[in-house]
Amino acid sequence: MDTELISVVIPVYNEEQSLSALFSRLFPVMSDVQHEIIFINDGSQDKSLSILQNEQKNNSHIKVIDMGGNYGQHRAIMKGFEQCAGGLIITMDADLQNPPEEIPKIISEYKRGHDVIGTIRINRQDNFFRKKASRIVNKITNIITGFKISDYGCMLRGYSRNIITEVLKSKRDDIFIPALAQKLAQNPVEIEISHSEREYGRSKYSLYRLIKLFMSLIRTAYMARRR
Repeated sequence: MDTELISVVIPVYNEEQSLSALFSRLFPVMSDVQHEIIFINDGSQDKSLSILQNEQKNNSHIKVIDMGGNYGQHRAIMKGFEQCAGGLIITMDADLQNPPEEIPKIISEYKRGHDVIGTIRINRQDNFFRKKASRIVNKITNIITGFKISDYGCMLRGYSRNIITEVLKSKRDDIFIPALAQKLAQNPVEIEISHSEREYGRSKYSLYRLIKLFMSLIRTAYMARRR
């Protein structure tokens, strides 16, 4: 582990249209800090993997992990956690709905001593269904867990190394990382970040995914209560 190194973990599934824009915005943001960027290809059926591999040839800060199939976002993120070396680990999506330009806010909170940095999307650019469903999930989950997390669905988050070390001890595929991290945190914080409309590709969000996420939250809440 390198305490000065910042690891950015990004799962990728069929994001060929957004990757070029992601590179052009993310790389300048990270240029002033020691960093590594770990892309995990989760069985993309488009050109995402080849785009990532070509970019890796020109950028020593990039690591590309190919899952060899579509195993879901959770397993992709956990694989990234296993491979990263930073003292601060940041997760984000590849679709640019959470702007890379918000990453310095997370780094600042980490330097202030916070071990889990959660985020709250303001002025969300989602449809009514997504926003309403998100509010319901947040409310019910907080009742069950006793937490006060404002936005469980935002992928752009930061975790200190000690939190990720503990998260990796859970080998289950049905845990929800933000909820478990909150339970493990000694000094968590939430910050507001901007949110953008998806410009490229299709959303992976669906009613099935919402139900699956909710069940994952319930199981994680039960595990957290037993710790």
